[in-house]
Amino acid sequence: MISELTSLPRPAILAAGALTSAICVFVIIAKARDLGLMQAPVARSSHVRPTPTGGGIGIVAGTLLAGLLLPGGSGQTLSLLLLGALLAALGLFDDWRPLPARVRLPVQALIVLLAIWITGGTAAIAGDSGAVVQLGAGLLLLLGGLWWVNLFNFMDGIDGIAGQQTVMMMISAMAIAALGTPAALESWTWWLMAATASATAAFLLFNLPPARIFMGDAGSTFLGFVIVAIAMKSLVAGWLSLPQWLILSALFASDATVTLIIRYLRGENIAEAHRSHAYQRLARRFGGARPVTLSAFGLNLLVILPLALLARDTGFGLLAVLLVYLATAALALLAGAGLPDHETAGIATYRRLLKR
Repeated sequence: MISELTSLPRPAILAAGALTSAICVFVIIAKARDLGLMQAPVARSSHVRPTPTGGGIGIVAGTLLAGLLLPGGSGQTLSLLLLGALLAALGLFDDWRPLPARVRLPVQALIVLLAIWITGGTAAIAGDSGAVVQLGAGLLLLLGGLWWVNLFNFMDGIDGIAGQQTVMMMISAMAIAALGTPAALESWTWWLMAATASATAAFLLFNLPPARIFMGDAGSTFLGFVIVAIAMKSLVAGWLSLPQWLILSALFASDATVTLIIRYLRGENIAEAHRSHAYQRLARRFGGARPVTLSAFGLNLLVILPLALLARDTGFGLLAVLLVYLATAALALLAGAGLPDHETAGIATYRRLLKR
């Protein structure tokens, strides 16, 4: 049966994945109370009334279905899909009964480590260097991958923000790969990018402001992992460079990292839930998620993507990464990333923090 379905045209498989995602999300919205997937607002929430969560299950189901049906799959690709499903299951359990970091982080680290080994991501960074360099590159990939999975979860805090980031990163990576390596269009990995974007876009129909459902940890950690796995596979294939992926990640990586640093300097518990990310403060300042999510989409499309397209050259790529991260970090600071609502962003505020 599977062999017959894999003969379907790829666009039909993408459509099946998107439809699966939409149906799952629709069912979860209808049955959220019975499933125990209603998220009540608390002091640190960005919503004001109980709202269904766990909509990321639809993204997971749609992406996995398409990934299994797309031609060109292998034992390696099946292993990556299985790891993504395991991480999504962990996130779903965390949605029901929050797990402490001492439980979540080791499991996430093991899953990311296995993905590095399966894809050969270390070789893409370190090349034929010696064992010490290889070990260092593997450690950096592990820490970077683990941070990305978790920051993607942290950044899923207002309607549509994580969904648009996923769609834009996948479409951008697809465009860069297709323009630089036309043969990539025949690869399972390239079409998995399309499947991830399609399943996420179907979820966004219900999640754009004002959201009828939230993604939840199942969806956000799954998407964070899928992006990491796809990035490593594309690096190994030579479709994209590391600077290009760093640029595509800039909006989320800068906001999450600056917020973490400022909260640490303030002496706060950085593992505690909060709503002081730059995007959250901006949403409150501008009266809702819509202007912030649309602005993030516009920046990704009109600024981040063109710069990433130009960053394939290693020399310019590193310079572009530096400039992009300086600019996005500055934007996060101007928005007051890491500060509570009663504090206003400004040089005096940050100077006071540094003197503590």
